[in-house]
Amino acid sequence: MGVLVLAIVAAGLAALLARGLVSSKPERVEPVAAAPAVEVLVAATNIDRGRRVTASDLRWQAWPDGQVAPELITKAAKPNAIELFTGNIARTSLANGEPIIETKLVSLEKGGFMSALISPGMRAVALPIAPETGAGGFILPNDHVDVILTRKGREGSGVDGKDIARGETILHNVRVLAIDQRFKEEGEQVAIGRTATLELSSSQVEVMAAAQVEGSISLSLRSIAEADKVVAEDDTAKAEGAVIRVVRYGAVKTMRVR
Repeated sequence: MGVLVLAIVAAGLAALLARGLVSSKPERVEPVAAAPAVEVLVAATNIDRGRRVTASDLRWQAWPDGQVAPELITKAAKPNAIELFTGNIARTSLANGEPIIETKLVSLEKGGFMSALISPGMRAVALPIAPETGAGGFILPNDHVDVILTRKGREGSGVDGKDIARGETILHNVRVLAIDQRFKEEGEQVAIGRTATLELSSSQVEVMAAAQVEGSISLSLRSIAEADKVVAEDDTAKAEGAVIRVVRYGAVKTMRVR
């Protein structure tokens, strides 16, 4: 008898629970309003420093309205921005999706694009080269080179004297800005030019000027694989200082790279 009562009670509770589940209405989900957005000009691909920007390198991207900095270029303010900046040169490298800022691009029509490629505090110096002094033409813009000074002299005197030549690396890990009028590699394998434009510090400019008077200059191409491990070497060289001897009108003067 007790078991029967328990069964009846359990059945009643199950019926009440089932009725509650059936009669309960699902909660209404209110749609979330989309945050207001504006279209901002961004890079459509990775853009290397010194590269000429094409129309396909730029695109418009939705950007939260409250996070648009004054430096960003919006479609509402400049609807023709893609056409306007096509053909400009990138001052710095730009990543895919990175917002475009006018200070990161420079127009060839306005001039001064080479100064835009120089790192702050550095100088551009042109150096005459030939295939035999420029690694056979395999030195391209944005490569890194060592600068070698070759001095010619005479050892000994009289009939026992002999002509000698000594080479010395006076500058390490120097970036090549341009070969002749080319400031970007643009896929070529060899660049036979007569002038190499190097990026130097102010003290390196002085050393280079003195070296061209004292002897002949050659460029030695460095491997891309050395880019990470030459920093400590070059920092040590700068700390110790590289000495160059200049003879003018019989007076000897030494200069140290700092």
